[in-house]
Amino acid sequence: MQYAFRVFAAVYNYRVVKNPDQETTNFFYGPAPSVEGEGSHAVWIPARYSSQSRPRLATRPCKERYADEDFYLFHGLDPVTKRPDWLGEIFGWLSSSHERGISKRDAVGRIPDSEMIFSRSDLRPWKPHAALLMSWLENFWRNRGRKEALPRAPSPTAEADHLVVCSHDVDFYFTNQRTALQRLLKNLAIAGLIYKSRSYFRSNLTMILRLLAGKRVGDYLPDLLDRMERLGSRSTLFVVTVHSHRRDPNYRLQELAFPIRSALTRGFSIELHGSYSSVLEKGTLEPERKLLEQVTGKRTLGSRQHWLRFDDSEKLFQAVEAAHLTFDSSMGFTNTVGFRNGACFAYPPYDFKNEKPHNFLEIPLAILDGSLIAPALESGEPPQAIAARVLDESRKRGWGGISILWHNPLEALSVPEEINQIFWKLAKDQEKHHEKWVSSDQFLSLCLQRYQRAGLLTELRTAT
Repeated sequence: MQYAFRVFAAVYNYRVVKNPDQETTNFFYGPAPSVEGEGSHAVWIPARYSSQSRPRLATRPCKERYADEDFYLFHGLDPVTKRPDWLGEIFGWLSSSHERGISKRDAVGRIPDSEMIFSRSDLRPWKPHAALLMSWLENFWRNRGRKEALPRAPSPTAEADHLVVCSHDVDFYFTNQRTALQRLLKNLAIAGLIYKSRSYFRSNLTMILRLLAGKRVGDYLPDLLDRMERLGSRSTLFVVTVHSHRRDPNYRLQELAFPIRSALTRGFSIELHGSYSSVLEKGTLEPERKLLEQVTGKRTLGSRQHWLRFDDSEKLFQAVEAAHLTFDSSMGFTNTVGFRNGACFAYPPYDFKNEKPHNFLEIPLAILDGSLIAPALESGEPPQAIAARVLDESRKRGWGGISILWHNPLEALSVPEEINQIFWKLAKDQEKHHEKWVSSDQFLSLCLQRYQRAGLLTELRTAT
């Protein structure tokens, strides 16, 4: 439980010390103490979690109402004090324990969204369940149960109340007319069979005509960087370095050398998009990282899996650790949006093999452009409202540290034009929410000290 407590301390900007003094608050995790044992500088958290009680597929949470929010507790309340095991519940979310034991995989080897705890227990994926538990614990400590409230975690910068790590996976780029035409023809089929979008069909048909007229459809990075700069924002480009599977991008790394070097000089981050086979079959994240460094001339700090392709989180995290990376941003949904691990903040994943935190951050992928389409079709709710709700939930609970992903928000190559417009609407709303969209480099420079003060990320790899 020290792991869960240290993440809580990092999010709320507390320092964790080994040798407490008179001003230090002591948190006790275990059996109920005597009445005299819990004073103004002591907090008791009931220990209801055990390794034998890790959430299983059959486990259903009990619902408790607190501060006008529904909490879903897998370990219940202490029968005497009516307190939850805050740390045990938080650990369950952050450690991906709710996914352990799921055997079903989709056609490309991933855990289907439909098999996750949200579908099995009717939980809302857009609620940051771990963050809510942290807020409850913070309020209990501060107010000793005198009032019900869910205080926000404070921002690490005066420039913004909420930080969003904006990102673009470069899954397609113009290299020649033939590959561009293949992509556009494929999109015509996707428009009818998957997206069921007339606008997507029309956009791609128009782009085919532009391509045949000699236009470089898909050569979007220069214009994208210009537009992001005009908004006062920077973002992260995730680039695939090898082409070893038909589902890897159409380009070769050297064909992108000029635009990605240009992006670096303008303050954007360039990071690794792990190839389709890099984790499940080949274990090649580290050599792929080195290939990217040869082109950029800088240390590669982070990764995101192409197609979000990994079969379980433990295998992914071991691969990221072995590649000597500082962050990953692959933990997201494929057909919906929200907080897969209940976290609207970055956190070091838990290493079950060595029973300690991993030495890198997971930046949760909260919104993926293509994943807005299915929930909108299913619910009839506008995708703009779905995306805004996810960000609003994160803003209410803390200072952010989540990622959003739009592949190419300038052209309807990945998603329909109306989905791309959501990106620009949200980006323009930054000032209204005192929010800042940042690159991964900017985010790390702002927040890493918090994790180190809490005793996490002790052997950090930084840029050189």
